[in-house]
Amino acid sequence: MIIKDRIYGDLDIKSGVILDLINSQPLKRLRKISQDGAPHFIQPVRDVNRFEHSVGVWYLSKKFKVPLEEQIASLLHDVPHTAFSHVADFIYINEKHDFHEKFTNEVIARSEIPKILNKNGISSSKVFSNDHFPLLENNLPDISLDRLDYFLRDGFTVGFLPKAVINLLLSEIHVKNDLFYFNDKQVAAMFTILFVSFSRLIWLDPTAHAAFFLMAGAIKEAINLRVLKEEDLFTDDETVLRILRKANSSKINNYLNSLVPGNEFEYVPKDEAEFFGLNKPRWIDPWVKTGTEMQRVSKLVPSISYYFEEFNSRYKYIGVRRR
Repeated sequence: MIIKDRIYGDLDIKSGVILDLINSQPLKRLRKISQDGAPHFIQPVRDVNRFEHSVGVWYLSKKFKVPLEEQIASLLHDVPHTAFSHVADFIYINEKHDFHEKFTNEVIARSEIPKILNKNGISSSKVFSNDHFPLLENNLPDISLDRLDYFLRDGFTVGFLPKAVINLLLSEIHVKNDLFYFNDKQVAAMFTILFVSFSRLIWLDPTAHAAFFLMAGAIKEAINLRVLKEEDLFTDDETVLRILRKANSSKINNYLNSLVPGNEFEYVPKDEAEFFGLNKPRWIDPWVKTGTEMQRVSKLVPSISYYFEEFNSRYKYIGVRRR
């Protein structure tokens, strides 16, 4: 099977278990879940879905030659995501943005995934224990397979990251003792600055921030009206949106009617904000190999530490209003 990936090219998939999982219903469902959650309604260029990202994370796991179990975990890591992705973290306020992870075992257990794994002699308990796979979900500020793919994919899709830079970064990232690292301090610094910049320009963009609140507001109202149940969140974007539109609620419609192209937002102080709340400023401080030692790039380029501090202080809480 060949999957055409927008940044990695043609992916020739030959592993039987990987093919079975890609063709399973839980993976097919991810094709109907937006990677960004809700901002694509206002900014249509954000057209990545969770399936594309999941396959990308699997590809990176294969590229860096991790064991098959970790490749499987990489492919399946987003299976429990709710409709509209991290919008759920604005419904059930969650600083870590990991609401969906609480439902991993439940979502997996009621799917055909355990049967597929068992047929191929793979342990489900091992695949779904993150303790076994540090490269997939290394803690910030380390690079992980997940962060690396969404950084490259979102950066390319939005128009910030050319393929030449993607290829350079992938050629310069290495693995040792379950850690990603660079040999070149300057490439590591470039990666770090780009990651923080994308965090500000893509993931914490004021319009993106507002879009999360708008969709979360519509969903919360639908739950209050009892036209939408929590379990509906584990369907897909199309299904939830259809329920919202059928609710015949002016309040829900007002939220949804604001999620249209051109309805851009801007940052403002809290007392001027239409939407204000907690967000997730994130940055990566990668390891750099210098001789026989590993050091964070922020130790080698000290001004980067100030960049992190300023970024966190300004963007942990965000206020926005319509332009």
